[in-house]
Amino acid sequence: MQVLAHMKRGTRWLALGALVAAFWAFQSGQQDPKLDTTDPHLLTTAQYLYHFAKDNDWPEESKQGPFVIGVKDNPALVRIFAENYGTPPIGDQPLRLEELEDEPAVEGMHIFYTDAQGDELQADLKRIGGSPTLVMTRGLEALSRGVTVNLIVHEGLLRYELNQQDADRRGVLVGNRITSWAVTR
Repeated sequence: MQVLAHMKRGTRWLALGALVAAFWAFQSGQQDPKLDTTDPHLLTTAQYLYHFAKDNDWPEESKQGPFVIGVKDNPALVRIFAENYGTPPIGDQPLRLEELEDEPAVEGMHIFYTDAQGDELQADLKRIGGSPTLVMTRGLEALSRGVTVNLIVHEGLLRYELNQQDADRRGVLVGNRITSWAVTR
């Protein structure tokens, strides 16, 4: 308090505010794991979402209205994407980033990202059906289940596998850059 007594009145309030903020930041309260932004791959995942939107081509009937990227049960990814990319247009379409929960409505969605696996992933894929939606996830056997893009750690980096047959079935024309960046296991 001796230090605070020698400070000017305005500076004291700033110092007090900084102390309160530091106390709040370091308290041991539990945080919702869905909001955890410490995953070192979140920014890379957001970059992939942006490049998949920008560098692929969808069927003509999908080029009406907003370009929709849906992210299921991962608000930290939504926040990282929004902070780093905002909502730039994709071609002539305004970008709409949607945070999805539980059983999302997927109609009109261009990209659907989920961390779901097993039965939950199968239920999501059933809802999406054969629509022109690029489905992206992180699952060991995701490509064999009908996912278009599967994120994996390859040589210490977050990379992705591409299911070209699924993209063709959905009518999504994968860009050359996206194809060349894909890895295989």
